[in-house]
Amino acid sequence: MATMAPRHGLILLVALVFVCLFGFAGAMNPTPEHDNGHGEIQITEHEIDAYVEGNTVDIDSAHRKGLPHRGVWAVVIDGKKRVVLIRRGKDTVTCPGTWSIVGEHNDPGESYFEALQRGIEEELGLTWATDVEAHWELDPSASLLNITYWDKFREEVLRRDLQWTMPYVVALKKGAEINVDHKEVDDVLLMPFDAFMPWWGQHGHEICRTASAHVAKFGGVKTRPDTPDSFAVGSIGDFTGRQVLRAFNAYKDGMKQRRKEKKEKKEAAKHGHEVHDEL
Repeated sequence: MATMAPRHGLILLVALVFVCLFGFAGAMNPTPEHDNGHGEIQITEHEIDAYVEGNTVDIDSAHRKGLPHRGVWAVVIDGKKRVVLIRRGKDTVTCPGTWSIVGEHNDPGESYFEALQRGIEEELGLTWATDVEAHWELDPSASLLNITYWDKFREEVLRRDLQWTMPYVVALKKGAEINVDHKEVDDVLLMPFDAFMPWWGQHGHEICRTASAHVAKFGGVKTRPDTPDSFAVGSIGDFTGRQVLRAFNAYKDGMKQRRKEKKEKKEAAKHGHEVHDEL
């Protein structure tokens, strides 16, 4: 038994070196987390915005393989009429460290509105029921957003995001306090709308522009990204800028309508009270 001890010691030493080397390498090169903390999403049909029953994959695979899925984009405007921009975490797979609006993938079986609520609460640390004044859909139905991510030389396609996307605008109540989730979001910027477009134009290097994008409008007929129904929008930064412009116009119209409805309701309540006093 005494002659076996050195062999056992050698095996133990080799195992220890192996663990140290590969454990250290893993610590130095961790697998990056995806930009969405939820592991799986549900695949949809290519031609129509409909889930494929039981077909779920992890988000990273969906993007690498160009599998269609659902997601939401939300232009959030706070109580002081400022656009809420978030800086994506540095460890996210897609466009790390860049500025964007709030976006969220749908969980399996989740509706667009449910994904919107969850995204606002998770990424901005808000409570929908108490912090949101109103929300509006920018389109009557989702559009198929096709984003292709290239390497810096635009020679190799790294990822392809084929997403049925529902765009929203969300108005926050005055006093709503944003508390970002630093697992997914590094920072938040509250940008007055008048300053947004100049800032957006000057900070192109801080916006995800490694992608080209085009949108296939869904109008109740089968449509694919390569049909005449689609239109190019250039970089994803250009697309986002256009969404913010559309959203702010919808926000102004929506808030104007809400003020009108509140005034009418107040007048009706006052008139009803006067009639009750006369009786």
